[in-house]
Amino acid sequence: MKRIFLSLLLIFGQPVYNAAPPQSLNSGDVATVWSAETPTPGTGNAAASQQVALTIKGSRAGSPFSVDGQFSAAPGAFEVDVQVSATDSDTSYQTCSNCNITTVDATNQTFHLDAVQVNAKFARLLMRTRTNSVTITAKITGG
Repeated sequence: MKRIFLSLLLIFGQPVYNAAPPQSLNSGDVATVWSAETPTPGTGNAAASQQVALTIKGSRAGSPFSVDGQFSAAPGAFEVDVQVSATDSDTSYQTCSNCNITTVDATNQTFHLDAVQVNAKFARLLMRTRTNSVTITAKITGG
């Protein structure tokens, strides 16, 4: 069964919406959590990106990270929430303070967020709303 899953993974790319174990991010590591996808807006798993495990290094306080995203065209009115959790469970994720993304660069349809005051073990993105049916590619980078 594991071979079949790995074969499908190689053919169709990385599974999304929490289908795979979280990738662990050290400082500078980048994980693509949505790859040219059109997630269904909402509040649970179908609206969530692949989650990542954040690494806390030595004496450094917290687990900072950044988020970069790009829509394929104008998304219209939208909200992408950056969520964190101490445990990797859908109902444990909460939107971190000031981490509601609602605007993009009007030319390139891109956004960036630095989550520097975070102390969490896991992070993901949640497509809360989106009026236009466009794709999104998003990455989380360990801080």
